Amino acid sequence: MEAIKRASLKEEVLNKIKEFIMKGRFAPGQRIVIDALAKELGVSVTPVREALHHLAAEGLVSIEPRKGFTVRKWEIKEIEDLLYLRMYLEKLAVRLFIEKASEQDINDLAAIIERMNRAVEASDLEGLTMLNSQFHRKILQCSGNQELLKIMESLSAKLHRVRILSLSYPGRMEQSRIEHRIIFEAIKARDIPMAEKAMEEHIKSVMAVLLKRAQEGLI
Repeated sequence: MEAIKRASLKEEVLNKIKEFIMKGRFAPGQRIVIDALAKELGVSVTPVREALHHLAAEGLVSIEPRKGFTVRKWEIKEIEDLLYLRMYLEKLAVRLFIEKASEQDINDLAAIIERMNRAVEASDLEGLTMLNSQFHRKILQCSGNQELLKIMESLSAKLHRVRILSLSYPGRMEQSRIEHRIIFEAIKARDIPMAEKAMEEHIKSVMAVLLKRAQEGLI
């Protein structure tokens, strides 16, 4: 692996470790050995330790007695709490989006949907995860509610992990494409009740996948 050499060392180390966790390089419950990780990244242990403390504050890493830093396992209650919160906030966001969005905003969503189609056809998990985030962020940004956007941004690390864990489940990429298309068609028709219902069903589908993976001990 190429050592990190850029000036913003702390940020680079943080992003790299977060990427390892998001992509499953470190499994849930796995101990993260600071010395070995620092050597792999070509840095001292200090920025690695600082990054791990930051990720602990974000809820991606746990600090356990006599074990040190480990990748945090998801509890079923935590999954339910996070996804129900997301569901109600995104239902509000999609309502506000329909009330305020311009035709260009809707066209921007249409372009994301088309790129999602190509990502699914190419089995591009990373690309679809990015486009999934863009789709939901576009709705939030155009809702006009800055406090709502701030709340969702505070959950961004956990929600990004949610997307990867959900979309990597067999058959989920295609199902996600269908669900986002339904949400988009309701938005395009400016049908608020239908859009809220489609958003709720989408997030409940994500929750079902995560709960199944949690019960299987996979997250």
